[in-house]
Amino acid sequence: MKLPPFPNPRELVRRWEGGELEREEMQRLMREHQVRVLEEAEEYHRNPMRGWMETFVNRRAARKLVKEHGEGAVRELLVAMSWLEDFPPSAYLWNADHWDVSLHAFLRSKMEPVFRVKESWVRSGRARLLVEYGVGGGELLRERF
Repeated sequence: MKLPPFPNPRELVRRWEGGELEREEMQRLMREHQVRVLEEAEEYHRNPMRGWMETFVNRRAARKLVKEHGEGAVRELLVAMSWLEDFPPSAYLWNADHWDVSLHAFLRSKMEPVFRVKESWVRSGRARLLVEYGVGGGELLRERF
C-alpha cells in the first residue's frame, strides 16, 4: 500500500466549497479515500493475527502518549498535522478530533503506511514531535514538528 496522493476529506470539502474542485472530482477523490480504508479493513480480515498484533502495539503507544500528555492534547496535535500541506499521513489523521474513534486507530506501527510518534514534548501551548512515516522497510521518513 502506498501513501495516498490526494488530500484528506476535510481538505477536499474545503476546496469544493471554495470552488477549486468540481463536485464530480471531489466525489471521485472521496471514493478513492474510502476504497483505501476498506482495503485496509479487508487486510485485517485476511490476516487477523497480524491485525491483532498491530492493534496491540498501537494501543500501547496511544496509552503512553495519553499518559504523558492527555488525550485532548494528543488529538489536537494529530489534527494540526492533518492540516499540513505535503504531509502524506494527513489522509489518515484528518478525523483525529472525533472522540468516538479510538486514538490508537491513528497510529500505524508496523502495517503500511507507517505512522509513529517517536518523541513527544507538550507544554502549555507548545509542542514538539518527532514522527516517522512512510512505506517500505528502510525508507521511513523522520520529521520534527
